Amino acid sequence: MLLNKNFNPVFLFLMLFVAISCSDKQEKIPVINYENKKEVLDIVKKYCNSKAAIAIGGMFDERGKQYIAYGIEYENSDEWGIRFSFVEKSGEEFNLIYETDLLEGSFKESLVDKIKLVSDDYDLLYYNSQGYFMGSGGGEVFSYLVDMERKQVYYAHLVVESNSAIYLYISDNTESKDLINFFTLSFKKDYPGLQIVTDDIVID
Repeated sequence: MLLNKNFNPVFLFLMLFVAISCSDKQEKIPVINYENKKEVLDIVKKYCNSKAAIAIGGMFDERGKQYIAYGIEYENSDEWGIRFSFVEKSGEEFNLIYETDLLEGSFKESLVDKIKLVSDDYDLLYYNSQGYFMGSGGGEVFSYLVDMERKQVYYAHLVVESNSAIYLYISDNTESKDLINFFTLSFKKDYPGLQIVTDDIVID
């Protein structure tokens, strides 16, 4: 085949680059109904992270903007537990705003939702394992309130050894009276005889 002596290989490269860029163009993210948990999860799994197990929309900071909090569960030899990520839709992508450390817990049979305390003008993410770890002779319940605005995870750990030995530990960073009351009253509904302890209990 004869090549035109005016042929420019740089032009050919640019044309190929444009063609590849167009074919790889990211699909447009649809309008999100932040109150529809199933829709939010489907969008997160498709456009953000396919491993997401739960996803909830909410106004998680003082600006009153909509964000999405999603959770991933890890079950392997290196990591075991759950992690929450908070993202904001920006154009045709999601930007990570905050991510928690790996936390103890599982999404199996758990409760995950957003709540708003009296002292805050924005949503907090609430997690409760709902006794997933409970055994026939006792067990434990993990609960978290995640504050994206303050980049804080407030933690409560209920340990049941017997009907008369029920202990609740609340993390040291939980200084707000509203937060302490939330955890205490939440667990006292089911365990009225619980005792609040100052050191976390580790079950072997």
